Amino acid sequence: MSEFLVIPYLKVQAANFQSSGLVMGGAPLMAAAMFSHHLARQVNAKDCGFHYVHHHIQRLGGEAYGRFTPAQRRGSVFIGKSDYSSKNKYALSLQPTASCHLLLSLVIEFKKKVLGGVNLNTFVSAIKRSKFAGGHILEFGQVQSHEQIEDALAQVGSGFLVHDRHDLLSKYQQAYQVNRLQAFTQLLATKTPHKDSDTPALALLPNESVAWLSATTLGYALLEQATDERSGIRHADHQENTQHAYAEPLTGLIQYQSLNHVLHEVSLKDSTYPDDYLEQSQWQHQWLNDDIFLLQQQKNH
Repeated sequence: MSEFLVIPYLKVQAANFQSSGLVMGGAPLMAAAMFSHHLARQVNAKDCGFHYVHHHIQRLGGEAYGRFTPAQRRGSVFIGKSDYSSKNKYALSLQPTASCHLLLSLVIEFKKKVLGGVNLNTFVSAIKRSKFAGGHILEFGQVQSHEQIEDALAQVGSGFLVHDRHDLLSKYQQAYQVNRLQAFTQLLATKTPHKDSDTPALALLPNESVAWLSATTLGYALLEQATDERSGIRHADHQENTQHAYAEPLTGLIQYQSLNHVLHEVSLKDSTYPDDYLEQSQWQHQWLNDDIFLLQQQKNH
């Protein structure tokens, strides 16, 4: 038996907006996965997965020639003379960054025996002293627990569920006979037709929607064997040695879907959605093998 912890309307200030060297934006799912894992560790438990509900994002920066330019911060930590600008010995170098303000909700699944024996105030205290995606948590709604995922998401009420569209990527690649990178970039560039138009967005996949597609980091692939012998690495608390490894991010395709629409559809007797649609929409992280750490939904397992 499982129980679902609801953290509604989590307001985060100055969170990381750049999920990899190539991607800015997209729901910070990897941050949500590690945040859920962090809360589970506070009660000596294991998180089973989470649902991410997007409400709002505010990019910090401006527009120049039609392109977003992230706001930058001056370097604030002195390490050595190389920290200073080469042109001005009194000015610290910039620390390249991209930030945003976030409003989101999380529904985290735990085994029932875990939440049954833990006061919810324990989670509230842990959230207040935590960060999310490197940003400060300013406020959040009433933390509650539910036995059914439908009730947990109903507490959130509105927003956009984030779905893995690895399936669409594979279908597009096969239908249009392109490689994975071409499929990825072409799908993100495809415009949604007008609601009154009879022409599908994808001629070869007329039943597929391309509305609200986005990209984000969904995992990491190790470039080397993990080691604890590299000089300068930091060790985790309560560990004598912590292994590190260089890795590259794995970028995936996601899609935002109206939470109200989903909850309405799954409640219908003749719904076009499968009975376990909400369970399939849960994000889980795991090691696929020794060098691939991946975040995916149950429908893609």
